[in-house]
Amino acid sequence: MTNPSAPQRPPEQRADLWSNVAADYDAFSQQVTRSFADDAARFVRIEAGTRVIDVAAGTGNFAFAAARRGANVLATDFAPGMVDLLRARIEQQGLGSRVQAAVMDGQALDVPDASFDVAASMFGLIFFPDHDRGIAELARVLAPGGRAVVSTWAPPPRGDMSRVFAVAMAKAMPSPPSGAPTPPPLPHWARLGDAAAFRQRFLDNGFASAHVVELRHAWVFDRIEQFTETMPRSAPPAIAMFGAMSESQRRAFGQAIADDFRARQGEGPYVLTHEATIVVATKGA
Repeated sequence: MTNPSAPQRPPEQRADLWSNVAADYDAFSQQVTRSFADDAARFVRIEAGTRVIDVAAGTGNFAFAAARRGANVLATDFAPGMVDLLRARIEQQGLGSRVQAAVMDGQALDVPDASFDVAASMFGLIFFPDHDRGIAELARVLAPGGRAVVSTWAPPPRGDMSRVFAVAMAKAMPSPPSGAPTPPPLPHWARLGDAAAFRQRFLDNGFASAHVVELRHAWVFDRIEQFTETMPRSAPPAIAMFGAMSESQRRAFGQAIADDFRARQGEGPYVLTHEATIVVATKGA
């Protein structure tokens, strides 16, 4: 029985909600996060037989990038629906001998100490209730000299996404004329955006050295609807945001997005940039 007095976890920390959006998240990730995962796999040494764990793997973009380089990969996620979709993709790609998938909590991985050469989490660890515990767990499962590669979104105003959303939100939900609104608190998942502080967390949680790589990639689409129809379903935080709007607010938001794109980019193709900060950290010998 659920304890009614227990605090409700935010949407991004609920496995059931991630399971519900697995297919839509996969469509989003192929357009947005896959390029960052492909790059991240180049930032660590992966070759035939490298032991890799992909934590909070989602639908496995990093896992597949590592497998293509010859690694043996364990892909984990706390959402059973994500793991089911991941297993289907493994079978479709004929990678069952290289990639295994399992449901696990990234803050308490059910694997022995020092059992992997590379540990990754692409836009997954950012959602953990305890970021430091997640980083320390990556260090625990790495062999001495092993490397972790972990990504987060760069903070606003870098990249187009935050600017486009801010403009549309201002039109859909204008501030009352009585005064300036109180800025909303920074979401938990966005609190790793400062590059220097993000790097320091690894040094404080079991890693001997760490460096930061900052990247930008572009999502290119022919129809604005490819963006406006994908984003509201792509992840639990987005579903919660759009679910809190009235129908008229959602229409105003979508129209503002369309107007913004057309004013800047005409009739397309449309380009939306995303920026990420990636930490590459090495466990001491």
